[in-house]
Amino acid sequence: MSKFQNYGLAIGLISVFLSACAPAVLEDTLVGYVETEWVYISAPESGWIVSKPIAKGSLINIGDTVFELDDERQIVAIAGAQSRVDEASAQIDNISVGARPAEIRALEAQLQEARARLVHARSERVRILPLVELGVEAQSRADQVEANTQTASASVSAATEAIAVAKLAGRTAAREAAEAAKNTVQAEQDKARINLERRTVRAKTSGRVEDVFRFKGEYVTMGSPVLAVRPEGSMKVRFFVSQAKLPGLKIGTEINVRADGQPTPSRAIVSYISVEAEFTPPVIYSVNVREKLVFMVEAKLPDDTGLLAGLPVDIVLP
Repeated sequence: MSKFQNYGLAIGLISVFLSACAPAVLEDTLVGYVETEWVYISAPESGWIVSKPIAKGSLINIGDTVFELDDERQIVAIAGAQSRVDEASAQIDNISVGARPAEIRALEAQLQEARARLVHARSERVRILPLVELGVEAQSRADQVEANTQTASASVSAATEAIAVAKLAGRTAAREAAEAAKNTVQAEQDKARINLERRTVRAKTSGRVEDVFRFKGEYVTMGSPVLAVRPEGSMKVRFFVSQAKLPGLKIGTEINVRADGQPTPSRAIVSYISVEAEFTPPVIYSVNVREKLVFMVEAKLPDDTGLLAGLPVDIVLP
């Protein structure tokens, strides 16, 4: 037997030995990886960060303050809105109560003066008319005292009506217009308060802060991410199955997830099955996956598995 034949025999024996020692690959085991859904907490408006953002690794709950923006402009806006509300309220009060007491007293004095003129005019009329009948006074004198009496009487009526009008509240239309103006400025005030509250950014979800992008003293624009949070219940595994294995899976199916270093597998619940086939991703393959077209599947993981995003795992189908 030649030397090359001996080498070939040795290689063949080694191949058989390695094949016998290799772990058996389970037919229903697939390769997948862990993913999470990130929530980015951004600045609702532009401004300077004036407080230290919550630290990386911190657990937050809904309503917790995560960072604050400068609020000088918002405070000034609230003060201006309050001044306009006070002005509108005063306008409504002014319309509702009618004229001021001093104005009414002036009108009453005018009424007394008009009444005095009327008394004098009537007295002159009583004195002059008999003299005109006797021919002592001319007819023109009678006409004059009659006109004076009528004028004085009209002045008394006008002064009386002026006092009555002054004591009345404003017209309904005027009051409604003033109240509408007050409602408008109150809405502006409410908006200013909301803008002030938005300068204190609070968490809208519970979870763990995984990264901090901006810090105290930095200027951020509206929509710029400041924190990255991993929400509760956001961990999942993603894997790909062939059409042949797809009928065995449905939403709610329980699968086992194995990872290196974990003595027992974790359980996950299938939450999504793609309805479109795609080519096998080049980073997800195994000796058992020969098909070119596969379907993406996602399964929710409990938060206490200890698995981290990006970790490769083995998926054991039921």
